[in-house]
Amino acid sequence: MLGYRGRWHQPARYALLGLLACARLSPAEAAAEPQAPQPRFTISAGSLSGALIQYSQQSGQAIVFSDRLTRHIEAAPLVGRYPRADALETLLAGTGLGWELIDGRIVAVYALECAGSNCDSPAQTASNNPVYVPGIEETYVYGSRLTGSRIRRSSYNGNAPVDVFRAPEIELSGAQSLGELLKFVPAVVGNSTSTAIANGGDGTASVTLRGLPASNTLILINGRRVANDGLAGESVDLNSIPPAAVERIEILKDSASAIYGSDAIAGVVNVIMKQDFRGLLAETYYGQTGRGDLQTQTNTLQYGRGLPNGSVFASASHYEQDAIYSRDRAVSRSADARPLGGADQRSSATADARVVLPDGSTVIADGAGYRPAGPNDLFDYQGFTTAVVPMERSSLYGNLSYDFTEQVTGLLEASYVETDAVADLAPTPVFTAFEQHPLTLAADNIYNDFGVALTDIRRRLVELPPREQRNTSEVMRFSAVMEGLYADWNWDVGYNWSRSQASETTANLVNADHLRRALGPADGCQGAAIDGCVPVDLTGPAGSITPDQVDYLRANGSVSGYSKLSSLSMNFSNALLRLPAGRGDLAFGVEYRQESTAKRPDALLANTGTIGATNFKATRGSRQITEIYAETALPLWQGSGGRQALYLDGAIRYSDYSDFGDSTNPKLGLRLQLGQELLLRAGYATGFRAPSLNELYEGATEEQAFLNDPCTQAQLATTLPGCNGQQADPSRNQFLTVRGGNPALDPETSTSYSAGMVWSPSTVEGLRLSVDLFQIEQADVVSSSAQFIVDQNARFDSFEGSVIRDSAGNLTLITANNINVGRRRVRGADLGFNYHLPQRPWGQLSFSGSATYLQEYLARLDASAPELNLAGTFRDEASEGLGGIPDWKWQLGVRWEHKRWRASSDLHHVAGMAEIVPNTVRTRQIDAWTVLDLQLSYTFDLLAGLRWSLGVDNALDDDAPLAASAFNDNIDGRTHELKGRYWYTRLSQRF
Repeated sequence: MLGYRGRWHQPARYALLGLLACARLSPAEAAAEPQAPQPRFTISAGSLSGALIQYSQQSGQAIVFSDRLTRHIEAAPLVGRYPRADALETLLAGTGLGWELIDGRIVAVYALECAGSNCDSPAQTASNNPVYVPGIEETYVYGSRLTGSRIRRSSYNGNAPVDVFRAPEIELSGAQSLGELLKFVPAVVGNSTSTAIANGGDGTASVTLRGLPASNTLILINGRRVANDGLAGESVDLNSIPPAAVERIEILKDSASAIYGSDAIAGVVNVIMKQDFRGLLAETYYGQTGRGDLQTQTNTLQYGRGLPNGSVFASASHYEQDAIYSRDRAVSRSADARPLGGADQRSSATADARVVLPDGSTVIADGAGYRPAGPNDLFDYQGFTTAVVPMERSSLYGNLSYDFTEQVTGLLEASYVETDAVADLAPTPVFTAFEQHPLTLAADNIYNDFGVALTDIRRRLVELPPREQRNTSEVMRFSAVMEGLYADWNWDVGYNWSRSQASETTANLVNADHLRRALGPADGCQGAAIDGCVPVDLTGPAGSITPDQVDYLRANGSVSGYSKLSSLSMNFSNALLRLPAGRGDLAFGVEYRQESTAKRPDALLANTGTIGATNFKATRGSRQITEIYAETALPLWQGSGGRQALYLDGAIRYSDYSDFGDSTNPKLGLRLQLGQELLLRAGYATGFRAPSLNELYEGATEEQAFLNDPCTQAQLATTLPGCNGQQADPSRNQFLTVRGGNPALDPETSTSYSAGMVWSPSTVEGLRLSVDLFQIEQADVVSSSAQFIVDQNARFDSFEGSVIRDSAGNLTLITANNINVGRRRVRGADLGFNYHLPQRPWGQLSFSGSATYLQEYLARLDASAPELNLAGTFRDEASEGLGGIPDWKWQLGVRWEHKRWRASSDLHHVAGMAEIVPNTVRTRQIDAWTVLDLQLSYTFDLLAGLRWSLGVDNALDDDAPLAASAFNDNIDGRTHELKGRYWYTRLSQRF
């Protein structure tokens, strides 16, 4: 509902739109329209409501229309110079709507055919009940709400950059998940997760603006918070949002704690769901790679209709994605990437037992006894793993709006999404010397051929099936909002509830207690004498473990959990302030939230009873948050004619958390509008991120972390003080690590600065350019970096109590609990342009582009550590790095529309990155990567429109570049794609 001042006979039937701020149009000016300079229009495709808003903003013409009439109608783009009347006629052509000028001042849009009380035409009601139209000088008109502000404004006039992806653009991308769509956004770099991450992934998807962790980007649905991932996650699972029901996605690339509270340090991704949909839509999608895998299918059914006093919309969708296996791509086929210029990352847990004898020598079982181990006696696990995880997703979404009175509207909204993802991992490895509770093969065990106790046996249990990790989730969301207008105040009251419930089950693990007993003294495990105990031949060649031994060892581990959020909020806004330079806007509100989470392992995982999975203690936590905020936009100066103006934007938010205290965060911005061509803007903000419930209350968690131990390098082992002159085993790359929460954590804090410009040169019709500089400084970063602890211990002999080595210098245990030690500074620039050519007989052509340049990404994990500039580098998340941080990332798009045809071309580019080759001090360059996506669609004249689309991603079949230090598949799967050329088609019928 949009604000106004003045008396109306039908206040809810018409919405005053545009950002005119006390503009004055005289009857003489209106009458002189044909002789007036023709306005320049750049109106993008979308809903007719949005197009009329843009028309009002760009023409300077006040306009009033019924949102009920226009919100379900699609408008074509309009670019070029037109007389106001011609532009309006073009927008309304074929819609069944007309217009007329009321009192010589305001354009009123109405239905051409109407009858009785449902007639919305001022012209047809005027004779019986004349409509009073107040003077424009008494009318305050608003634009639409945009992410980053509670005050209505146009998308071009905010003090921070916002990228908007509307439904037509989402469709042109071909993306079938939000994670897939956002992956190529230039501002998104670092450790975003998706189904492209198998080992270490969990079937969820996240987004990482500016390369900061996903917990630093706030995810909203319709401007409201939702629960994080169910396994005590620290961010929202994007796979829990049904993409078929998405109307648009708004990405605010600026700190917004003053507007939204915690987590918005890097920015905000606001997903706006469909509401104004009319008719029935049936759609099917199918795609697969040029190599015949990654078969993907989506089926969608949507229905919407208008009610006498509201509307209803429902959407149902089912999505299935098959796997890509690591062995089916050249770059990922082997963990030994040396022939490609990488490193050998095969495992020392081999199918034939690898045994370290008491004298330090190492032998390999070969079926005829034992032979000395050679440098090539390693296990290549890539032959077993999925590179892209197969997944199913079913979703239901619906909303209902109802106008209780002409000034009060209610909205109910609900969604349900369930996902199921299954990843294959290599058979379970056993490292007897490096489990949390070490295993020893007794000297008198019946399978001990050496007659002495053995503590270091490494064996890949290929007799067991490969491990299978299954992740399932159910996400439910409900929202109820009342909004209205009272005494010139826009208000809304909303209740929001969401719950994410998830589980993870890993099959074909090893029961550590059973293996310990099976390796023990002979009299402790003979046949079925004790609890069915069966001695296990761990020192033999592949195949020596018999089926009855497999049955005794094999175990499954499972964990389940939930995250829940409920909130109650009230918001108020008004154009209350009359200042010499124009209208001042005010918004304020209050919000109360409750958050809770729990993660419950089964008894085997909780008791450190498995090998091959993550063992951990239960996690449980809850808290309450109360927040109040205020925001204003004040005109400081206005030039003659109203074409130049200076605005001050300010906001402040106070947050009180029940578990760590409070935080107050302000935000200030300046906007200088210099005519229609140039906007200058600058901003300053502080931000914070409350420690997640998982970071605070996580139980002790055991994992085999993928780390680099400096002491494994011969040239360092003799010089670094923490190595004690001993070279650790260079064949190891995974080390036992125990992490845990810390209830004493403080929030992470940040300070952000931005400055930019938006330029629309009058000499080039339809061109819009933008440049925005940004800097984020972050302190008290929560960290549990085992890699940092290992490095500091080796180089400076610090963290002595957190690093344990055996007598040979090998790492046996690293303890890394969460602490506030880190600092970051990210500095760079966002660039963007849009160029819409005027309509031609051969169609409408438009260009768009965006880029992000990272000048520096300084990271320091501890006050005593040096700062590292990560811009232009790759450090894998499995090694506790922040992922790929390219210094340049850009995309360029071309769109063409003509009658029933529509085509698009998108070029995505990621610059090269430097990396350190594992187990060396050598640096290599990951190649730059550029891919081309194409799509063509045609709408047939059948019923309300049958549309067929054909698309190809990575049309030139450019392979993902080698990343030697990547844990998964020898590529940076969070930045690049393994799939290669990918074809798809979509068929949709509108009724």
